[in-house]
Amino acid sequence: MRPALLVLFAATSLAASDLRLIEAVKDQNPKSVAALLSAHADINAAQPDGATALSWAVFLDQFEMVESLLKAGAKVNTADEYGESPLTLACGTGNTKIVKQLLDAGADATASRWDGETALMIAARAGTVDGVKMLLEHGAKIDAVEARKGQTALMWAAAEGHGDVVDLLIERGANVKIASRAGFNALVFAVQRGDGRSVSSLLKAGLSPNYALRGGQTVLLIAVNGGKTKAAQLLLEAGADPNVSDLAANIPLLIAAQAGNVDIVKALLAKHADPNIQTAKATFAPGQARNGAAGEQTALLFAAKAGRVDVMKALVEAGANPKLHAQDGTTLLMSAAGSGKPDAVKYAYDLDPDIKAVTTRKNTVMHSAVTGTLGKATQDEICKVVQFLADHGAELDSYDGRGQTPIFIANIIPIDHAAALIQQLIVAKGGTPKVAAKK
Repeated sequence: MRPALLVLFAATSLAASDLRLIEAVKDQNPKSVAALLSAHADINAAQPDGATALSWAVFLDQFEMVESLLKAGAKVNTADEYGESPLTLACGTGNTKIVKQLLDAGADATASRWDGETALMIAARAGTVDGVKMLLEHGAKIDAVEARKGQTALMWAAAEGHGDVVDLLIERGANVKIASRAGFNALVFAVQRGDGRSVSSLLKAGLSPNYALRGGQTVLLIAVNGGKTKAAQLLLEAGADPNVSDLAANIPLLIAAQAGNVDIVKALLAKHADPNIQTAKATFAPGQARNGAAGEQTALLFAAKAGRVDVMKALVEAGANPKLHAQDGTTLLMSAAGSGKPDAVKYAYDLDPDIKAVTTRKNTVMHSAVTGTLGKATQDEICKVVQFLADHGAELDSYDGRGQTPIFIANIIPIDHAAALIQQLIVAKGGTPKVAAKK
């Protein structure tokens, strides 16, 4: 065998021998690990990606193995090709006993991954209060910012809903006003999570309840959009503007009413949200089809369309005007009919019994009752709505702006029971349906 090949063979054999310690740790075999350490195996040998036996022991939460490896001389700050060190791994698993082991052995508390995510950030995300404390006591930089998104440990804790870590970081002097590259501060993350404790702490620490992102979306809008009731209530109590609008004209009360979130609706109304606030007027370019959503919708119309009688009642009690129509003439009764919910229809009728109303698109309440309602209600509920409207004089067989009758629309979906019912009602009155119900 040639000398060069002998050297290569020896190097390959040595590498394979060195990796036995890593394999023993991976297998969680303490006897093999002890035997290899006694045989003076290379304790700091690394896999191709740079991971060492110590890294694997930490990752697998093997406290005793970590202890043995450290006593045998394992390098505590060796990182793999991703910058993952034993300490960042321990912070990620949340094992504070091993974090202490590593710090006591000289681990660098400022260690970070390749992207700048520090051990402190990782511990904050894991929610380990003791781990965060130990890192700070060993010199971790509390306001360090990671490279990709510009986020801090405080933001990571808030994003994961770890209010105890948020409180600790604030107590230790974290700068609550730092914002990420996208403009998110810790309060935005806490609101998105819906963590009341973190929201409350950050507001008390000086963050504004009216903080807004670049698109004008405030933290209140974020809370309402996400259905984070507790966060919304806390923001309102702290002085958030209930009538705020972002650049897309989104308004909290309208969003909450459409979602049927009665608790947020009540919280907004209690802080003087305008019960009659409307969406913007829709505009159409010349020749553009007018099939999009109608403008000038109210919260009451949205609540009716959602079939939420509880929200409707809360709005009416706060002064919502049931006579306000959408831009295209959609009435409260039409909106309620569009929910397919009998209770909502009956309540809307009590408030505004305009059974013969027609929109600018020539839609009637009966058209509304069979348009898109099957996704919200059962066929039985829709039939009850149809019957109620018919009993109160609703038009049964008129054409809309596209030349479609209620039966035609019901046939397409199909809401076959409703189509058959409307046909029976027409025939019972001595008429002949313009379109027959499908059998």
